[in-house]
Order: sequence, then C-alpha cells, then structure tokens
Amino acid sequence: MYKLSSQRGVGLVEVLVALLLLAVAVLGFTAMQMAAVKATDESLMRTRALTVMRGGAETMRTNPDGINAFKAALNGNSDTVSIDDKSIKKDSCVQNTVTAPAVSASCTIEQLATRDGLLLKSYAVANDMLIGLAADGCPGTVGSQVRQCFVASWGATTLALDDSDKACANADGTYKNGAECFIMEAY
Repeated sequence: MYKLSSQRGVGLVEVLVALLLLAVAVLGFTAMQMAAVKATDESLMRTRALTVMRGGAETMRTNPDGINAFKAALNGNSDTVSIDDKSIKKDSCVQNTVTAPAVSASCTIEQLATRDGLLLKSYAVANDMLIGLAADGCPGTVGSQVRQCFVASWGATTLALDDSDKACANADGTYKNGAECFIMEAY
C-alpha cells in the first residue's frame, strides 16, 4: 500500500505566523524611522537657533553702546518701539541707495540697536522660533563678568529661565527635560 506524507505544502498557521512576524518588523522599523525624523527636526531647529543667535551676538558686538536698547527690543512684545519720539520698526534707520542699503545719518545708537533687535526677532519668528536675552545676564556670571545669554525656543517651550513647567531652563541655567530650546552666552 502507498503511504502519503503528512505534510504537503505550507499550512495556514505557518502563513499567519510569518505575517505576524513581518508586521512586528514593519512596526518596529516605522517607530525607528519616526524617531530618526524627530531627531533630524530637532537638529535642524538647533542649527537655525545657533545661526540666529550668532548673528545677534555679532550685532551686539558692532554696537556695544546700544546693548540695552537691543535687549529691550528683542525681549519686547511689540514690532514697533518708540525712542526719542521716533517710532522704530525693523526697516527704520535705513536709506535705500542704488548699490545697497546704507544706515541713515539721522538715527541714534539706541535707535539703530532697537532696529537691529526688532529685525533679529522677526527673523527668528520667520524660522518658527522665539528669541530673547536673559533679563539678568547668564546664570552664574556676576560683577564685571556678567555675560549676555541668548535664549531661543520653539514648540511649546518658553524663553524663561525659571521653575515654570514650560521654561527652557531652571534659574541656574540647567536645561529642563524635554525642553526645545538653546542657550548661548554672548559677550
């Protein structure tokens, strides 16, 4: 008599197990891809923030007598600041010439610094972030060593250096877990 083999091909259970393993592998790859995209986005925002803050530091260095006006404009809530009965906007204090914009001779140092602060703030907003200078300088610097601290934040993080939940860092300058921000010392 002829005896048949007990297995002829792939059974339904084996196919289902193979599909289950494939589904788990695809889900794992998808989660890994999402984490990579999030890390890339965070890196891009940090690079943008660093670029904006470096520009702000260079602007402060070019006009050291106007740092207080620059800081007030950068930390203010308005796109227009009034100084010496003159309304300053981000496009104020500039004359258009044929070759390139030139600084107007009628603006004071404080007005120029205010314009620079408003321009930097508008550039940061155009790059989906907030930027400001720490109110009391960088944490841990005192006396003649006080340094200016740029703070850039994005997402739900605020520019604050305090104990609030959404703050970028604590008052001592320690970053908070999950904060989406960058702090840079400038002098």
